[in-house]
Amino acid sequence: MKSIRQPINYLQDYFDDQFYEMVSTCTNLYYLRKTGSELKTTKSEIQKLFGIHILMGCIPFPRLPMYWSSGISLEKITSKLSRDRFLQLRNALHVVGTDTAPPQQATNTLWKVQPMITQVRNGCNKQERVPGYYSIDEQMIPFTGRCPLRQVVKNKPRPVGLKNYVLTTSDGLMLDFDIYQGARTMFGDTNLGLGPSVVLHLSRSVPEGSCLYHDRHFTTIPLIEELQNRNLHSTGTIMANRIPEKTSLKFKKDGQMYRGESQQMVRDPTVLVKWKDNKSVLIASNCTGSNCTEIVKRWDKRTRTYVDVTAPKVIQNYNRYMGGVDVLDQQVEYYRTFIKTRKWTLKVLIHFYDLALVNAWRAYKIDCITNNYRRNKTLDLLDFRLEISEVLLSSPEKRRTEGMEEVENIMLRKFKKALMPSATLRYDGYDNLPVFDDLKSPRFCQLETCKSRTKIRCLKCNAYLCVIRG
Repeated sequence: MKSIRQPINYLQDYFDDQFYEMVSTCTNLYYLRKTGSELKTTKSEIQKLFGIHILMGCIPFPRLPMYWSSGISLEKITSKLSRDRFLQLRNALHVVGTDTAPPQQATNTLWKVQPMITQVRNGCNKQERVPGYYSIDEQMIPFTGRCPLRQVVKNKPRPVGLKNYVLTTSDGLMLDFDIYQGARTMFGDTNLGLGPSVVLHLSRSVPEGSCLYHDRHFTTIPLIEELQNRNLHSTGTIMANRIPEKTSLKFKKDGQMYRGESQQMVRDPTVLVKWKDNKSVLIASNCTGSNCTEIVKRWDKRTRTYVDVTAPKVIQNYNRYMGGVDVLDQQVEYYRTFIKTRKWTLKVLIHFYDLALVNAWRAYKIDCITNNYRRNKTLDLLDFRLEISEVLLSSPEKRRTEGMEEVENIMLRKFKKALMPSATLRYDGYDNLPVFDDLKSPRFCQLETCKSRTKIRCLKCNAYLCVIRG
């Protein structure tokens, strides 16, 4: 059983200190090449840059400069980076150290953001895989500017952007992904077509005995047969023109079927089921059929009430386990970092950082459930992001504090009880310096188990605490 870690530790599965160090180096090199002057950014400053982006996703303002405007500014942001420095760092943000693609990446259109993609994929590979239910679907990386990989997918909440094929668990934990690059997309064996090749490519790490769910853009009969050979179950909606010898299938016409009626045709190892709801749907599977049925509630427009409709087991399983990618998209959209930029590379970088945050929170929730952690003590996605943002914004500039000169120059303001910082900041061992305040009366110690009064304040946490011998 895995123990519950601090939120920042879950994010470190994707982005460790070496990653931020690499980003600061590449950003400095890019700025030097473009301007001829030094940017002199550090790992700590890059962490603060990402921490500010996380906070902007949680507290959205209509315009970027408003975060630094007097009267409505956020002190957590303004105290860490000035507006001009923030824009300077964001415009120069790079994860590669050259302006030309290396020979091994010559055919990769995504080479400028490949290190970020690799980091997130490596983090996904660390997630545990057990036989269960998995879903494969498309995801859009929203971007409406100029980009060689831009696609338009109708009926999507964000129809314009880069198309990303994603493998998730049925609960929304991302396990693998690959961005569509047109004719250059390399998904291995494409003899069965693009859609089936995506499924075969992403399902390489799925344990045997698992069941994959996908929609009609991926499903074919040869795909289901190939997955059967790999000891994997598969279920997906399918287009009628993708069924070999479809004319031999004697399904009823839609107008001849009543609501809740289903038909089943078996072509070993594939089962084809047609079910009529408001409209008919055709689904193919090698693990579930229509023999078992249950009653589901559906809205009736005529009577304006919910009515009982018979649904086969294969339809219920598809509706239950297919939505993993949709759940992931929904959670990303809750606090997506909204930025206006002409650089598609920056959009991709921030998108994958948001993805990693959601995936880290999902792994945290799984550990909480496994350890029977109290629900009211489990952080929701907003609190999880805010705590990580707090840690990144408080990243130290140097390993240890060497002097106390800055302490002597601090001006005392009107007292306001400080909120208790996260456990990660309290015990990280950086800059927790005691300051003696000249007060008329001591304050209550903010340690939970202490009832004493003190005039000693922690410079970092801004909390009054007693100083005792360890």
